[in-house]
Amino acid sequence: MGKDQDPPEGKRAALYVDGFNLYHPIHEKGEAFLKWASLWKLGEIFCRKNGLTLVKAVCCTAVPQDDAGKRDRHNSFNSAQIACGVTILKGHHVVDPESKKRSEKQSDINLALSLMMDAEDDIFDWAFLLSADSDQAATAKFFADRHPKKGLVGVAPPTKNVPDKVIPYCISHFVMSFDQLEECIMPAMVPGLKGYIRRPAEYARPEWWVHPDDRPKKKPKE
Repeated sequence: MGKDQDPPEGKRAALYVDGFNLYHPIHEKGEAFLKWASLWKLGEIFCRKNGLTLVKAVCCTAVPQDDAGKRDRHNSFNSAQIACGVTILKGHHVVDPESKKRSEKQSDINLALSLMMDAEDDIFDWAFLLSADSDQAATAKFFADRHPKKGLVGVAPPTKNVPDKVIPYCISHFVMSFDQLEECIMPAMVPGLKGYIRRPAEYARPEWWVHPDDRPKKKPKE
C-alpha cells in the first residue's frame, strides 16, 4: 500500500490539479496576482526534491458562463496554462435558478479519470495529486492497488490539508505554499500559438512585489 512502498525507480512525474481546490485559498488570501501562476512551473518545483522530470501537467476546471468578467479571465488563464504546456480538462457549472448560486461539476471525476488513464498508459512513474477533496480517497486507493510500482504524492493547496483518507495510499504528502506560487508567476504577456495572451488587469502584480528570481540573494551562512 502507498506509504509503505519503495519510491518508484523511474523519474517521470505528472501533476494533476483540482483547479477550484487551488483557486479558493488564493482567492481567500486576497492577493489576486497569485492566480496568474504557471501550473507547469509549479509541477517542476514539486519535482525538484526527488530529481524528477515533469512530463505532464493537468488542470481540471470549469469556466463560468453567467459572469462575463469571470468567464473572460478564466479563458485567459486557461489559454496561458496551455501555452505553458498544461492540459486543461473542462467541466461545467450549474446555476440554481432560485439562489443563483453556481456549482462546479465534473472536475473531481475528470481529475480521477485523467490520473488513472495516464497511469494505465504508463505516462509517469510519480503522480502529484493536488487536491484537498476527501472524495479523491477512492482514486488514491484504486491507484495504489492497480499500480503498486508507481508513486502517488498527495499535495494540499495552501492553508488546506491532504485528506486523512488519501494519505495511506501516498508515498509522501505535503502542503504547498504561497511562496511556491510566487515562483510561478507568469509575465503580463504570455506567448501562445496564436499570439500573446494578455494577463487580465485584475491579476496585475502589486507595485511592491518583486519576483523571487529578481530578489537579492541571501548570503550563505559561514
